[in-house]
Amino acid sequence: MEIDLGHVSDRETFSFQEKLLVTGREHDDLPGELTVNVEVSRNGNRYLLEAGLICRLKVECDRCLEPFDYVIDTGFKLLFQRGEKVQLPAGITEDDFILLNDTSEFGYDIFPRVKEAVLIELPIRFLCREDCAGLCSGCGANLNRGACACTRKESDPRWGPLKELWEKKKDD
Repeated sequence: MEIDLGHVSDRETFSFQEKLLVTGREHDDLPGELTVNVEVSRNGNRYLLEAGLICRLKVECDRCLEPFDYVIDTGFKLLFQRGEKVQLPAGITEDDFILLNDTSEFGYDIFPRVKEAVLIELPIRFLCREDCAGLCSGCGANLNRGACACTRKESDPRWGPLKELWEKKKDD
């Protein structure tokens, strides 16, 4: 995903579509499709790069184990400056600023920043939906498809007084 800043007149757009593997929390490879749209605008010796990206990952729900597409929609900005460093504009942090010296090439590979943006957006748990009911702990049936047919085991009778207290509190 090489951007050639040397050919940017006032404003240029670039698009990239690629397949990628993202390493998940448990060191598993998550296959995905990535679309990156980049706009670079030039103002003198300053280049502002604004990237928007959409990444579709093929994952399994952590509650019901069903496969689904998880979509990450995010973006980032980078500011390139040729010559001396000047005050950073609002919305740009030091990490998003790249100073180019006079002997630097105008090419810049944005893939490491794209990958970082995707990794930052990965959730702790993948859920197919917020109200996913998961799997029955007794028979393993997917509770999103309906109630399971297994018989429920009665709880330990020692919990009875606590259950009565809970029911009483709910009635109040």
